[in-house]
Amino acid sequence: MPNNCVPAAAEGLPEINRRRLLLGLASASTAAAVGAMPAPAKAAGMAENPRLLELASELPALIAAYNDARQAQDAVEAKWNAVWPWAPDELTVPGTGLPWSDTRQPGEAEGRIMGGYLWRKGDEFPRRIVVTTRNLDWDIGHAKRHLRALTNGKQKKSGGKALAAWRDELVRLQQLHCTAETYEKECERLKEPARAEHKTKWTVTHKLRDELEDHIAAIMNEPDATMEGLLIKAEALAAWDKSGKDMDKLAIRHGREWHGQIAASILRHAQGGAA
Repeated sequence: MPNNCVPAAAEGLPEINRRRLLLGLASASTAAAVGAMPAPAKAAGMAENPRLLELASELPALIAAYNDARQAQDAVEAKWNAVWPWAPDELTVPGTGLPWSDTRQPGEAEGRIMGGYLWRKGDEFPRRIVVTTRNLDWDIGHAKRHLRALTNGKQKKSGGKALAAWRDELVRLQQLHCTAETYEKECERLKEPARAEHKTKWTVTHKLRDELEDHIAAIMNEPDATMEGLLIKAEALAAWDKSGKDMDKLAIRHGREWHGQIAASILRHAQGGAA
């Protein structure tokens, strides 16, 4: 029978039975790794580190609190991203590459209020906002200067066609300015309340994430006297890997030691010793 049936069966068991099954499998694997040699008598009768057991019992509540906070933060982000306006097409051009890899593109990539970029259906890359009230102010001033010059007779050779063309251009620019101003004002109106609400959720999430990382680090730093302790550490790392999003799972402060620590524990138990 293939070995991959065992994890699936373990997932469906109640927690206490699942732990017993995994503990039995871990013990059997360790015995196989050392040629089924019996562990020393001292190790066989050794009790698990009580502090490690205490930390393990506290872990589920910390994971639940962090996941609840993360879900609350996600809900706030989804709420505000849903009302964030798309830039009008006349203010944008198609993107030609990923914003973070092709920095030579014009304008700014169209983004979401909570970070990240907007992808429109059918577009390979985020669109670029190239028309703003700021650059339109300059264009409108430029058009008005030409009109004044034509009206004052300084460019008589251009004739009435040039005057009409610049008048049409000024009207077009002013209409475009109105569109850009409406879009920019709506973005500014949403930013303050959105970021204020997000900050309250993010602060809680960040605090609980750090507490969870600290707690898992404490588990990994405690000596494991038996296979049960090794299993506790493995389950702690698995719980961390399942929590949050990819960036949240970068355990920058403590995580660089974790895999080396559990590898050392596995080798020690395989050799029949304890911490």
